[in-house]
Amino acid sequence: MPSIDLRPTPNRNPKDKRPVREMPFDIGLRKFKKACEKAGIVQEVRERQYYEKPAQRKLRKKAEAVSRTRKEQRMINAFLTPSKARRR
Repeated sequence: MPSIDLRPTPNRNPKDKRPVREMPFDIGLRKFKKACEKAGIVQEVRERQYYEKPAQRKLRKKAEAVSRTRKEQRMINAFLTPSKARRR
């Protein structure tokens, strides 16, 4: 689980005389949510919410791969062939 340091950071410049303030709660919460999302914790919890049989997992992974490759092909074809709207 990611950890976020909420302690105040010391001033970077020694000549800076402003008092060191604690990080506001909403900013700390936002940083924590972003760290959890980056680590993939929420996605993993959703995947483990229900048991998925190994055969079903294979089918889902294969379907995801097929959809990913079809999307890549669509993107490649869209950039290689000129669209009909541009022709005049």
